[in-house]
Amino acid sequence: MFNMKKILITITVVLGVASLTGCGKQENYKASKSGLELQSIQKQEFETTYNTAFASTMSVFQDRGYVIQTADKETGFITAASHKTEGFAIFVGQTIDYLKATAFIENMPSGVVSVRLNFVNNQETSSEYGMQGGNSVPVEDPAFYQGVFEKIKKAIFVRTGIR
Repeated sequence: MFNMKKILITITVVLGVASLTGCGKQENYKASKSGLELQSIQKQEFETTYNTAFASTMSVFQDRGYVIQTADKETGFITAASHKTEGFAIFVGQTIDYLKATAFIENMPSGVVSVRLNFVNNQETSSEYGMQGGNSVPVEDPAFYQGVFEKIKKAIFVRTGIR
């Protein structure tokens, strides 16, 4: 019986240590891509008007289920967040996962309109003892961004094709 108790304690300690290794601070995050590499996948130019690009980006965020938090046509800046999914993680407590999105739309000197998107995976944690934490990791998948840009391109086409 003593050996079984010792084994259970050892397993509990090992699981506790293993679960804590993934609980690093945000400052420990190291991007796998450089700033220029990120910009190359997060930015696309469109031959359209500023107003059409802004409205198309807003509608794509909404079509994807994001809630628009701020939108300033003058600066071209939009912030949005996806719905939140609640969960539970052993040794961490309650978790809330969601995506935050930003867009920056600007007229370029060449006459095209540039749209730069940024998506960040967020996780907020809260234990029964009142401790709160979290983690934010940028989305760096080129296919993810390309899919969103394709939807913006289609929204621009619909807006300009209706006239």
